[in-house]
Amino acid sequence: MGKTTDPMLEVYIYETQQLLENLESLMLSGEKDQALTAAQVDEVFRIMHTIKGSSSMMSFESLTRISHVLEDLFSQIRDNDAQCRAWGKIFDIVFRAIDFMKAEFSKIQSGGKCGDVPTRLLDEIEEHVVYIKSSEPEASAPSLPEAPRYKIKVKFEPGCQMEHIRAFGIVNSMSKLCSIRSHVPENLDDEASCELIVKNGFTLIISTNENPDDFKKILDETLFVQTYSVLPLEDEGESAPEPDAQNKPAKAENGAKPDQVQVPAELQTKQNFISVNVNKLDSLMDLVGELVTTEAMVTRNPDLEGLKLNNFETASRQLKSLTSELQGIVMSMRLLPVSNIFHKMERIVRDTSKKLSKNVNLKLIGEETEVDKTIIDNLSDPIMHLIRNSIDHGIESPEERLRKNKPAQGNITLEAKNTGEDVMIIVSDDGRGLDKNAIISKAREKGLTTKSDANISDKEAFSFIFLPGFSTKEDVTELSGRGVGMDVVRQSIEKLGGSIFVDSEPDKGTTTSIRIPLTLAILDGMKLTVGDLSFIAPMISIRESLVPDMKNIFLDPDGNEMIMIRGECYSILRLHKFFHIDSAVTDISKGILVMIDSEISTFCILVDQIIGEQQVVVKPFPEYIQKRAENLNGISGCTILGDGKISLILNVNSFQTAQNI
Repeated sequence: MGKTTDPMLEVYIYETQQLLENLESLMLSGEKDQALTAAQVDEVFRIMHTIKGSSSMMSFESLTRISHVLEDLFSQIRDNDAQCRAWGKIFDIVFRAIDFMKAEFSKIQSGGKCGDVPTRLLDEIEEHVVYIKSSEPEASAPSLPEAPRYKIKVKFEPGCQMEHIRAFGIVNSMSKLCSIRSHVPENLDDEASCELIVKNGFTLIISTNENPDDFKKILDETLFVQTYSVLPLEDEGESAPEPDAQNKPAKAENGAKPDQVQVPAELQTKQNFISVNVNKLDSLMDLVGELVTTEAMVTRNPDLEGLKLNNFETASRQLKSLTSELQGIVMSMRLLPVSNIFHKMERIVRDTSKKLSKNVNLKLIGEETEVDKTIIDNLSDPIMHLIRNSIDHGIESPEERLRKNKPAQGNITLEAKNTGEDVMIIVSDDGRGLDKNAIISKAREKGLTTKSDANISDKEAFSFIFLPGFSTKEDVTELSGRGVGMDVVRQSIEKLGGSIFVDSEPDKGTTTSIRIPLTLAILDGMKLTVGDLSFIAPMISIRESLVPDMKNIFLDPDGNEMIMIRGECYSILRLHKFFHIDSAVTDISKGILVMIDSEISTFCILVDQIIGEQQVVVKPFPEYIQKRAENLNGISGCTILGDGKISLILNVNSFQTAQNI
């Protein structure tokens, strides 16, 4: 099998991975409570049954086999009460099964074949099935009075595929609110039922005392439902129609003929969203970026300079307004909540803390915060490294925490929040904190600094941990000590156009803050000029700009230019020297200083002029330039301006490495 280009395979992978994520979340929640509730057991059973059916249809034997035995396990758990004595083992088994299924999906996505289910894992699951089956079943619940009955008719969107699996999902979701009397087709396990549903729709008869609005909510949230209707059934004799008559309408009230039945508008609705391939969204975003550039080239055309064109100005403003609105809509289409990444970290915390024999609780805040899908896809690894580092380096063992009069359980908080046009991701712990002296000593040993301890700020000292090969841990373990990880985090965040910085207090804990843009495609920047060249500095990094007062400028003992601003000293970086630009202003009193906040420090850059704020489309350098350029320090990309010229985008965080400012 080649890579996943078959639409049916793509749908299968997407939906099954979603189910696995739900399953993992259920297991993590249950493990905290040391048991699953009856509703959670039902949900796990539904997930395994759905994965079994769809995997069987796709002929993935290993996934079918493992989901089938897990379905048996939770079928027995649902029918018996003896499982409460074995929850710990059950959670471990299911997590191992989830890891196996994820590995199989990776093989499928890369065009490989599924392997065999590990025999030991299968044997353990089957042993638990036998153990629970041999226990006494729970006493059956007393029967309830007859509840009102409803007939639900569902039509799926054409071409959505796996209609019988989707129908089964509806049955299971409905079963949480009501009693399922019958459904047509009756058998939902084969492709024949799939064809019947495509042709005639899916009909479900239920009885319940719940509000029908609750059914609408379930159906509204079901993917690929095109239309549905909910009708009350009055007579006891009315039940699910026979397969050959399932399109007949329900009996009308007051003796009305069936064709006179009016379905209330609020009970029949059409799904108002569709699934879109992310590649199409990427192409659309690229086109919007080109449109933004072209709009600037038209409205700022040098040929129009000095001309009084009132009608053109009016049309230009309208074009800019429409372009901005279109850009906002396209960007919003790509925004996804960070909840998916955040909940994955629960598993990381669970596995890592067990491996290190530590007791750690993860608290999630702001998981509804949204960022661009491209950023979401690249945030998982950096956050995972930070979480593991917090557990390994930061959180003490339960015994050590008790000696420090701390609770035995350590805490890690993962938070996301919007700050204007950017998003902050914050990872904090209440562990031992960073040892500033040890970090400085290691940095001096590696030749990273020659400053005295007194001249190194906390922010600068803590930033050393992001340098390649830096580690203060003497022993090498599976998780740390090799000096890799944190430098990868920094590189990943810089590729996203963001910045990262650390704050820590001994025995209080460590906080790592990541600032990233909402989207990678379009940047809010400030246009600066140095000689004949123009640069774009990200607005996220600019604190202020000022005309320098020569009486506040001096040299430090190492000969570096400094400026005193409101009682604080800041380094000065002359961009014309950094980039070797001969045509620039060299007299500092005739230039402008722009104060920049970087990961390590705040400093000032000297430029000729500030042109103004400008929204630009970020373009990466062509591969041949990246391969041939020996040094791209200070530059993260480029953009095309309205006059057609190219402007370089500054990477302010790389200045500190090159200049040690």
